Amino acid sequence: MTGTRHRPELPQPLVVGALLALFCAYVGWRSGDFWTAANWQLLVQPMAEAGLVALGMTLVIATGGIDLSVGSIIGLSAVAAAWAAQHHAGATGIALTALLIGGGCGACNGLLIGVLGLSPILVTLGTMIFFGGLAVTVSAGASFAGFPDTLLHLSDADWVGVPVVFLIFILVAVGVYLAARYSLWGRYLLHQGQSPVAARFSAMPIRSSLFGVYTVQGLFCGLASLLMVARLASARADMGQALLLTAIAGVVLGGTPVMGGAATVPGTVIGIATFYVVGNGLTLLGVPTFVQTALVAGLLLFAVGLANQLRSGRTAA
Repeated sequence: MTGTRHRPELPQPLVVGALLALFCAYVGWRSGDFWTAANWQLLVQPMAEAGLVALGMTLVIATGGIDLSVGSIIGLSAVAAAWAAQHHAGATGIALTALLIGGGCGACNGLLIGVLGLSPILVTLGTMIFFGGLAVTVSAGASFAGFPDTLLHLSDADWVGVPVVFLIFILVAVGVYLAARYSLWGRYLLHQGQSPVAARFSAMPIRSSLFGVYTVQGLFCGLASLLMVARLASARADMGQALLLTAIAGVVLGGTPVMGGAATVPGTVIGIATFYVVGNGLTLLGVPTFVQTALVAGLLLFAVGLANQLRSGRTAA
């Protein structure tokens, strides 16, 4: 007799994680600097910043949406933090200003998308331009410095040897995982991604849930801007632009489907880590930057193809 049966599926994060572990072993063998504490201190700081944005993006993509404005929100939040510093605000006031601006920008996206029902890609494309232009206008295209030492100390602070910025990222990741997996809010978000039409006519508070998820994404961008300001000791209107594609790539590499309906939070953590660890390892091996870009792009394409195979693969028996 012949029949069909499902082929056992290996979770994409597990496959990517195994490949990352092999890469780390190889680079550690080739370069003595790879496993040093100093190298990982420098590595986890930008990884945490991108990771925060990617965690919010995971929830957004799980709803079937997208947020193209994250880079501009980070830039505007950083400029707002600089404005607060110039007006002699303390570290707490600067932090609250960045979070308020980030959350407010996210709430604007949530209002247009969740409450008014507009297209996520069109709304966030428009707000990307608007928030970015506003940041440039406020800053007059200049960079700012002069932040208090209390805020700047965040970049090199540690707890039992672990950088505080990395701990912040992990704590936020745990919170997002619990919310996506166990809360009613997370269930509403996934239902929206799985069946938008059914969600629209259900009794679930989809509008307020979408408003909330874009607001959370904005808050994460505000927090990421603070970590960037602490690391760079400066603020610019364009400082978050590179994180948009990195965040989306990390989410996709981690296994969250781009069509929505699922959220693989541990996979996002692994995906973001993969991009930064691979980039760091290739640098230590002396690989030119343009070759690194091509290799990372190839890694993303491989991840997309792998995800399709793992989800649709069947075998005949």
